[in-house]
Amino acid sequence: MARKMAVFTPLDQNEIENALSHYDVGALVSFEGILQGVDNTNYKIETTQGKFILTIFESRIDPNDLPYFLNFIIEAWHLFYGIQLFLLPFFNFMAHLNGNGVVCPAPIPYPSFRRKPESTLAKNEIPAFAGMMNLDSILFVKDKPAALFSFLDGQGVTADNISPTLCYELGVLLGKMHIAGQTFPETRKNSMSFEAWEVRFHKIGHVAQPYLETLHHLKTQWPQDLPKGAVHLDLFPDNVFIKDNNIYGVIDFYFSATDFLVYDLAIVMNAWCFDDTDFNTQKWLALLDGYESIRPLTDPEKQAFQILCQGAALRFLSSRLHDYLFHDPKNLVTPKSPDEYIEKLEFHKHAKLF
Repeated sequence: MARKMAVFTPLDQNEIENALSHYDVGALVSFEGILQGVDNTNYKIETTQGKFILTIFESRIDPNDLPYFLNFIIEAWHLFYGIQLFLLPFFNFMAHLNGNGVVCPAPIPYPSFRRKPESTLAKNEIPAFAGMMNLDSILFVKDKPAALFSFLDGQGVTADNISPTLCYELGVLLGKMHIAGQTFPETRKNSMSFEAWEVRFHKIGHVAQPYLETLHHLKTQWPQDLPKGAVHLDLFPDNVFIKDNNIYGVIDFYFSATDFLVYDLAIVMNAWCFDDTDFNTQKWLALLDGYESIRPLTDPEKQAFQILCQGAALRFLSSRLHDYLFHDPKNLVTPKSPDEYIEKLEFHKHAKLF
């Protein structure tokens, strides 16, 4: 199954076995690196007790942000199953989570490291962080934070799967996530907003000058007072699993942050409602209908949507152009072309969807 994952940190069998030794998951049977994606290193692992994903968080992920990301996953469990999961040990609930709802990968705790006093922490352990949970599911692998997650069944979404019916279902899911996100008690600044785009475009140089001009225009037009909450900000098709032709699971919360709810909708619309670079009105209206069946948009959100769509396009244009030009060939991952988002940015400069 294709995932939005990559191998930046190669591990051999001994290193995998050493990482697994901190968990009660049985003996290693097999492992393989998963090459798709651009952000973290991931291994699909099979043990005598089942299948798991080992994620090594690479340089774009700040370890201090991990409690926010993992607690956001807990909030999603609470949303879809009506189970109160705010207190540790929340991991015990995973065995009971089933049914037809959307699920998220569960972080697996390593009991040999849990609840140790700070004075007894081993060299590669992290003390507890403040918040709803601490980092007792995090270890270090080759000096990088890592975690083991449950493996989700199902299959990744392909272009052929993206129908108006699936877009409606996605809109319902997104609306429910946004309702829950508005009451999520933790906050995190969006690390991939204007400042990050500007840094990337300046590094790229003169080729990016037109996009810097667009960025400066968007900053002057960007709304200031729209509904906010914890949002995914990277809900691309390869971060959604389907099973029996229905949405089943959501992964990759590592760009989630506190931001405008409708900006997250703009990101999803750009990722799901174009056939290559051709806008698909049926898919968009289905996505919107599903979303508004849960959370109707406000008039200010609709008025700001065109600007937010341009920003959503520029955000991924900046990272894709940067990664395309500065790709390290030693990394076992193919950078995505920025052309798709160049076309989408031009579309939103002229198209008004409300």
